[in-house]
Amino acid sequence: MKIVLAAVALLALTTPAFAFDCAKATTDVEKAICADSQLKTLDDQLAAAYAAVKSASTPAEQKMLARSQKRWIAEREYCSGGDAGINACIAQKTKDRLSLLTGTPESGPGAAAKMVPVFLVQDGSTKQWDIDMALVRFADAKTAGEKTFNRLVDAILKQAKLGPHGEDSHDMIYAMEDTLSLTYAGPALISARHDFYINEGGAHGNYGTGNFNVDMTTGKQLTISGVVDAAGATTLTQWCKTEIDAERAKRVPDADDVPYDAKTRDATIAETVRDLRSWSIGADEITVSFDPYAVGAYAEGAYACSFPTKDVKALALKAAPLP
Repeated sequence: MKIVLAAVALLALTTPAFAFDCAKATTDVEKAICADSQLKTLDDQLAAAYAAVKSASTPAEQKMLARSQKRWIAEREYCSGGDAGINACIAQKTKDRLSLLTGTPESGPGAAAKMVPVFLVQDGSTKQWDIDMALVRFADAKTAGEKTFNRLVDAILKQAKLGPHGEDSHDMIYAMEDTLSLTYAGPALISARHDFYINEGGAHGNYGTGNFNVDMTTGKQLTISGVVDAAGATTLTQWCKTEIDAERAKRVPDADDVPYDAKTRDATIAETVRDLRSWSIGADEITVSFDPYAVGAYAEGAYACSFPTKDVKALALKAAPLP
């Protein structure tokens, strides 16, 4: 996160801050920010980053930026009831928002070219989808890798169900939420985590995680064959299976096995580990995500397994562009 703070510090030299007036703080979150000098500094940096994005945006982009920021501020208010403590919650949410606005990755030296946030927000009703997308892309894609990354981001934006949905929602508001986080960015590799939620009626909405892992040299998405050989993939699968089994034993210790036979469950784990669209790559850790229903009942929530990046590198092919 030091990279984020350094980037925003540079913005603050040229961009006036537009943080809220502490004399007018009314909510618990606003009061907590004003009572903590570190939180107030983070909030001022966020205001400077927001102003910088706004000044570089078109009128239409500014409108989406403002809508997105308004929603984010409303979401930040839930920190007042968070289990981690209000100050820790505010700090983490602010740092995450800073990373988005400045195009700064969670790990790695950063992309070779400028990355910028892109927002698509539509207020919902019983006749119109509620859309909230906060993504990041290259400002001016020139290389094959940059163009590939932007195509993947644009494909998400094209999924937005804009305008009236034309059906009886039974007084429900259908919703789509999409966020993109850069888990690693460097000249050779960019890994981005795409978290999504969609509710189009039914008993509950659905959520999940997808990932982009772009080899910036070739301009192609990474595949398992470009990272490890068959023996390495088998080893990773076994590591993942052991971790998931242990986690499920904690969540539902008295339950029978997953609602699939062991052979099917094991095949799902092996298939997911071998699909790098399930990999979120960081400098220190690689996480493989499983969507709800994949290896357990929906009520159990989503599962994931994680490997130290250095351990995966020990198995990796020599040319694999891992951190």
